[in-house]
Amino acid sequence: MTLNTTYNEKLPTYQTNDGTTFDLLDLKVALLYHGIRVDDEVYQAFEGKARLSKNPFSCNAMILDNRLFCSLSRTEQETPFRLTLNAETPVITYNNEHLINISFPEKTSFYDQKTTGGIPFGNLAVIQGYDMLSFACLWRCEITTSGNACGFCHTGNFESPKHSLSEMMDVIRYAVDESPKTKMLQLTAGSTFNPEKEIDRYVEILESIDKSIGIEKVPTTIYLTPPKDLKQLDRLFDAGVAQIACDMDIWNERLFEKICPGKAEYNTRQRYLDALLYIAEKYGKNRACCVFVGGIETVESLVEGATFLAEQGIVPLPSPLMPFGVDQKVIAEMQPFSLDYYRKLRHETAKLYQKYDLIAPGTYGSDVCISRDIWLRKESL
Repeated sequence: MTLNTTYNEKLPTYQTNDGTTFDLLDLKVALLYHGIRVDDEVYQAFEGKARLSKNPFSCNAMILDNRLFCSLSRTEQETPFRLTLNAETPVITYNNEHLINISFPEKTSFYDQKTTGGIPFGNLAVIQGYDMLSFACLWRCEITTSGNACGFCHTGNFESPKHSLSEMMDVIRYAVDESPKTKMLQLTAGSTFNPEKEIDRYVEILESIDKSIGIEKVPTTIYLTPPKDLKQLDRLFDAGVAQIACDMDIWNERLFEKICPGKAEYNTRQRYLDALLYIAEKYGKNRACCVFVGGIETVESLVEGATFLAEQGIVPLPSPLMPFGVDQKVIAEMQPFSLDYYRKLRHETAKLYQKYDLIAPGTYGSDVCISRDIWLRKESL
């Protein structure tokens, strides 16, 4: 598979019969928001031949116009989008009108493998985008189990099967050295009430990676609960981490407390800021990152937060809200879905990336986040 990697030109646009005009990034955020119905014939034609599975936890992705990765967010709810076949070619329709041809990532033998303990690789990690290996739920979120989950979160109640460190290395070694030869590693887990112990576990993982394949072979981003003792963060950099993300998710203080009550009570907004600023001051720009969830607070508020962080050398990572099953308190505060919202967000984020020489982590982009998509096209957005 050869991706179109021409990024310094305007994105192609697609006109619909109701007058809506999508470019590729518009289409990605709309698909993530609305979801898409998938005809069974698509699975019959491509399951086992491409990286496509009916298993909802296998992180299925589409490639829009052979250049933009987007999560295949299958839904049975009402949506204008449908994935079907047209003369054996997978296509997306919008209100039953052909919109765009798509393709799927190449099949990888990664999902056919099991650890030495018998756990399928896909139960521990998934391939995001083209070549990023992601461990999404290394341990359960203690904030969620306390009844104070972030209102937009889909994964707080999930946890990877119990596994040994050597089994985790089985997965990483195969993904990096065999298939699909991943170029980046993302480690994510639930927030804990003991961030220092969390750091202990991550340091052990990083040291094992270095011993197993060499940490330099797979730049690693860790999504972390910020510790009270900020010097604990040094241990992760000493062990070879490339970036640390401490996700505030929402910049507006009132909304942060309402939508993320556990983070606000147990970790505090200030501790997230303190950790990000500590990393940026000690290790320089592009070593600290922070996700903001688009679509909840106003775009002006989100850009205000992104700008503050960017000025300090911290990389803001906008990620569109996927509203399936979100808490009612989020629905009550959500901004009406608008392509103009995301157009302004991506334009302002691209300006920040250029002005402050910031680099969003990744290679060709991820399935659900738009930060790398923006960074790759920052000069044309």
